[in-house]
Amino acid sequence: MSSNPKSEIRNPKSDRTPEGLRELLGQVVVVDTDSHFIYLGRIESADLEFLKLAEVDVHELTKSSLSKERYVHEARGIGVRKNRQFTWINMARVVSISRLTDIDTF
Repeated sequence: MSSNPKSEIRNPKSDRTPEGLRELLGQVVVVDTDSHFIYLGRIESADLEFLKLAEVDVHELTKSSLSKERYVHEARGIGVRKNRQFTWINMARVVSISRLTDIDTF
């Protein structure tokens, strides 16, 4: 394997996964960011730089009349509307991560 850490395949259960995210591996989550995007998907892997989601709904709020909160509540009721197989999110942009099942419905 290469000595360059960027070229290594990352094991999602490795020590590179922040402790607080280990329990969320494999779970469907809502990732709120400091941008106009919100992400819903299953956490495949995570490290201090990037969060990799699978079966992802990337939702751009500027192209929607729904607020983040309303969009997430709807997704909680009907499920994730996948529009990407995978997405990598820069952890520096992440504001919060919640399990979709932890979202209370109206």
